[in-house]
Amino acid sequence: MCRLLMTIFFFSFFVDDAVSETQNYPLDCTKNLQRLLSFVNTMSADFKQTNYTEKNIITQEAYGYLIAKKKGNIIWITKAPLEQHIIANNKNIWIYDPDLEQVTVSRFVQDLTVNPAILLIGDIEGAELIYNITCAKTQLFDFILIPINTKSLYKKIQISFKKNTPVTMKLWDSLGYRSEIYFTKHQLNKKINSNFQFYPPDGVDVIKHQ
Repeated sequence: MCRLLMTIFFFSFFVDDAVSETQNYPLDCTKNLQRLLSFVNTMSADFKQTNYTEKNIITQEAYGYLIAKKKGNIIWITKAPLEQHIIANNKNIWIYDPDLEQVTVSRFVQDLTVNPAILLIGDIEGAELIYNITCAKTQLFDFILIPINTKSLYKKIQISFKKNTPVTMKLWDSLGYRSEIYFTKHQLNKKINSNFQFYPPDGVDVIKHQ
């Protein structure tokens, strides 16, 4: 379960310290979300991911870090309990499992209904055509995204910001499972020395999907 969920949920958040305080924005949820997600070019952060069943039972906790760059470039490394590397560069996505000595290569899907990561590391224009977006200001600034298409892989996504910094992302799938991802040690708009390519080590099986 952990390996599957970590493969699916390779997300990053993009915001900018130069953006004015969120509480000063008019309460137009779609525009506010687009504004927060549109300013940052690169980001790195540590993450902790906890997965729950539909009965709120913890099934797995995972830890790691991410490096991301618009548009569609991301390195998502899970270090524990199972090491896994996910690398995407807007054209391809590699999923490398060192313990299995296997890497799967697929095309990066530019489809918001299939891959919500596009909201955060790609083009977010037109998101309001895919999701009903609402928001609320409590201790955090929460955005709730409900897919218009009821056959979507996810039935709800929540993105939460503290001031202008993303702190959590929660996802509920169609089976009722929930994944909560907490981000810390953010570094925004720093130079990233990566071409977001994966070069398989010797002896690793390469499985290609079209």
